[in-house]
Amino acid sequence: MNDFRLLKNEKGSESRCALRSKRQAGRRSAKGIAFRHILPLAFLSASVRLAAAQATADANDVPSAAAEEKNGAGVSDPMSDKWKFLLGGGAINGPRYPGSRYDFTRGLPLVSISYGRFFIGAVPGGGAPAGAGAYLLHTEHWAIGLDIGGDARKPRRSTDDPILRGWGDIKGTARGGAFASYTRDWFSVRGSISDDIGGHHEGVLASLAVEAKYHATPRLTLSIGPEVTWVNDQYAKTFFGISAAQSELGGVAPFQARSGIDSVGGSAGATYLLTDHWSLGAHVSYGKLRGDAADSPVTTDKTQRMYGAFVMYRF
Repeated sequence: MNDFRLLKNEKGSESRCALRSKRQAGRRSAKGIAFRHILPLAFLSASVRLAAAQATADANDVPSAAAEEKNGAGVSDPMSDKWKFLLGGGAINGPRYPGSRYDFTRGLPLVSISYGRFFIGAVPGGGAPAGAGAYLLHTEHWAIGLDIGGDARKPRRSTDDPILRGWGDIKGTARGGAFASYTRDWFSVRGSISDDIGGHHEGVLASLAVEAKYHATPRLTLSIGPEVTWVNDQYAKTFFGISAAQSELGGVAPFQARSGIDSVGGSAGATYLLTDHWSLGAHVSYGKLRGDAADSPVTTDKTQRMYGAFVMYRF
């Protein structure tokens, strides 16, 4: 539910690396969106998963040693007919489900493959950690695209908390969505929206984020920024509502959850380029549940935190 931009030119012996970073700024802004959902959903799942999604975005921000494809004007072409691969893995720690007081830690693979406007592996902003999609528009400043993907794990299990015993699991589902971003130098704004197309009643999830990124050195990139998520009635009902049957089993009053802003928070990250291909990354995300998401008896902790670390190889 995944990186913030502040870009400067380096001088002297550092100019070459800085120029590489600048050439890829437009590509990174959208591609970061396009590859930000392998680590995210597993982190926080459901309502807070998009905030955590920035971890994978940072993963794809690693500068490449290879020169970018250029058009006739000598400008980097982010949709050139060239295969790009990113492989790696990481470990994350975050809530078991949205609103959970219990955390879980697990290792996750990181795989992203792109060719021209098409990508497979991680999905932009649809709330899915793996899938496929395409850019409808990808320029120096703008990126707009569509995606389809699915959950890597069940967003919530009946064994995740005593209050959920007997309620059954919330199943993983397929989601279809759209994403867009605008980047200018160090500043970036991005939004996404996705809907459940798998028939599991998990509703619509949307997010809006602002980010700033700073290249402290040619190899070290720092990021920070806020994000807000919105959900519709169906999403709120599935993840935070309590039916009469669930009320009897859990010994809590029925609860009707409605649409609205369900999470406000932010994240920070760091990516360090070890070599032209290898890099390390770290990510921290903080979210506060709001509205019915915060008031629901299902929520045992309104504050949601996520920590992640990963290693990547890009070629």
